[in-house]
Amino acid sequence: MRLLNQVNLNSLKIVESAARHGNFTRAGEEQFITASAVSQRVKSLEDQLRFKIFQRGGNAVSLTPEGETYVSRVREALERIVAASMEATGQSQEHVLKISVLPTFAARWLFPRLPLFQQRYPDITMRVSTSYATHEFTTSEFDLEIRYGYGDGGLSGLQADLLFREDLTPVCSRKLFHDVLGDKPSKVTPDDLKHFTLLHSDTCTQNWQSWLGFAGASFVLSETRSIYFDSCMMSYEAANAGMGFAVANRAYMASDIHAERLVAPFAVHHPNTAGWYFVSPHKTLATRKVLLFKQWIMAEAALTQSQLDCEIDA
Repeated sequence: MRLLNQVNLNSLKIVESAARHGNFTRAGEEQFITASAVSQRVKSLEDQLRFKIFQRGGNAVSLTPEGETYVSRVREALERIVAASMEATGQSQEHVLKISVLPTFAARWLFPRLPLFQQRYPDITMRVSTSYATHEFTTSEFDLEIRYGYGDGGLSGLQADLLFREDLTPVCSRKLFHDVLGDKPSKVTPDDLKHFTLLHSDTCTQNWQSWLGFAGASFVLSETRSIYFDSCMMSYEAANAGMGFAVANRAYMASDIHAERLVAPFAVHHPNTAGWYFVSPHKTLATRKVLLFKQWIMAEAALTQSQLDCEIDA
């Protein structure tokens, strides 16, 4: 007998996340568990249901026809549970701001600033989801998203506003830098990267190639050791741990550089035409919660861009 009355609610959330991302690793990051744990939860639920939810293929997964129907109904049910819980506790949707944001952007830029918004507007309750996926606002519960790209102009019914552009620069721990190049003059060049390990990310696969090409040092890629991580976040943590150089968005690493945990020793800054955008349907922009959040985050982003410009000029 299948004990379907014992289906775990967390397993349903994990399955929904995996379906949305099409990837167990990213689902694990969103749910704060390992990819292996996601796979185990999915298999356990499939065993209970006696049908496959996902087709596995390398790092990516896709829904089976049965899985597509099942996940659609699970997603609807989860949204109803959240709505019922909020109604039961007297939380009006009018004061609940639901945002979807990229995981690294959230951890490295947004979260350190978010307490300022909470202090200024304590009546607004925030629900923050970290995700690499973009959503159809007509079918999702989100009021807004922070997306990375080249803008979403032309998408029907959506307003996209640039927060700030990407500015790539290599960073490593201060200790590692001086351990390796301590006897060299302070003026280093990109050629010196051949003495270090380069830290790569599976989610930002072209960053090193792009920066080294811009710096005129593409040959470094074939002359250095490399370590690969499944996310930008992990490559940044590895840089902090002294494992090598990561190429990172300067806005993400500014606090580590100012605190002298990391160094960004190269004068070459690679401004990218891509950046981070505040994206929301036109119909929600007039709501108080979205308008206040947009005004706040645009001001914080303008300050970040100004600081980056000043540092580059200096």
